[in-house]
Amino acid sequence: MAEGEHFDVVVVGGGAAGVAAAVGARQSGAGVRLVERYGFLGGAATNSSVLTFCGFFDQRRNAVVGGVGADVLRRLERREVYREMSLAWSGNHFVLLDLETTKLVYDDVVTEAGVDVRLHSTLVDAERDAAGLVTRILVNSRGGNEWVSADAFVDASGDGVLLAAAGAGVRVAPVDSRQTSTLVCRFGGLAHDADLSQEGIRAAVGAHAAATGRRPPRDHGIAVRLPVTGQVLALLVDEQVDALDAAAFTRDEMSARRQAWHYLDAFHKHLAGWQRAYLVETGPQIGIRESRHLLGREQLTVDDVLAARKRPADSIARCGWPIEDHAGPGVTRYRPIDGKGWYDVPYGAITSVDTPNLWAAGRLTAADRDAYASVRVMGTAFATGHAAGVAAAQFHQGRPHDVGAIRAELLRQGAII
Repeated sequence: MAEGEHFDVVVVGGGAAGVAAAVGARQSGAGVRLVERYGFLGGAATNSSVLTFCGFFDQRRNAVVGGVGADVLRRLERREVYREMSLAWSGNHFVLLDLETTKLVYDDVVTEAGVDVRLHSTLVDAERDAAGLVTRILVNSRGGNEWVSADAFVDASGDGVLLAAAGAGVRVAPVDSRQTSTLVCRFGGLAHDADLSQEGIRAAVGAHAAATGRRPPRDHGIAVRLPVTGQVLALLVDEQVDALDAAAFTRDEMSARRQAWHYLDAFHKHLAGWQRAYLVETGPQIGIRESRHLLGREQLTVDDVLAARKRPADSIARCGWPIEDHAGPGVTRYRPIDGKGWYDVPYGAITSVDTPNLWAAGRLTAADRDAYASVRVMGTAFATGHAAGVAAAQFHQGRPHDVGAIRAELLRQGAII
């Protein structure tokens, strides 16, 4: 087993939160290793084809995320694939993505920042010392296992794999009360005027169920045209997934893929403009919304969200996405933030309660059930990840948990707080 290198900061997970953490730490002067288990960066946007950046804007279309996340948007715009969209029925405003351009932009962001990246690398274990600090992690790649040590760590894995391996405090909700997961589907071959409306989808699913006796859990959902390819991105296939149970996860992903073909059959027969449609891709992985949560020094609450609570002293990010509770297969409930505005995310919500040199961001942010249904989205993940990376770099530099200094550095790097 190889004895690996030492870094100032190690980040586990290369999605929105992980990329922002790595770049934020590097821009703060730290040497950074970013560990990602897939062969590309992007997290759910690329490994689950969730080609929508939600959370960059509040429902009044005000920008609430800057810094690393805003840099990603600028790079997409320079490549002429930037496209915003609003849904009239929900009031949400988001950015549509092209899959391959998104991968390339993430590569450029971390490479130009000078982050040391390891793809195809999976965290296996972690060690902590008598003082409760994480000291090193064990990473597996095709070349074998390697220990990597650091002064500070950020878990941006989504599933809290570093938190669990290091023995840090986590919260795991019962499976039946977690947010459902969605297998994103991309379809090609549609007519230019194909019906993408919720009403049309609902009618087609109903007609198919009447004819075949097969009714999927969801009879409506989002279907939008993507930039560049013109393919249709559809969020329809729901499963109540336990991502922490390999047997259950396998069963549910197979079930989700079967659902996708049922939808295609229904749309071929009952939805205008879909007669020549074909399934381009599912996933590849189902889009996981919830598994582990950080036990933080503070927990974001539903009252913070609904009241649009402002935290001028200890905020490290803003969130303008409403509560979007995927309460069960086919069931989504929305609750708006007061004034359709934004609220502040406090520093304590990304800081481990029991491991001083460990932070967690993105959908690991400490929150109660309803608050989590708001703060988990990718735009906000860029913001919480950015803050976690800056905090980790300052810990290495001998300024642990100085919220004023963290906020000052975030502002210097263009974050919105």
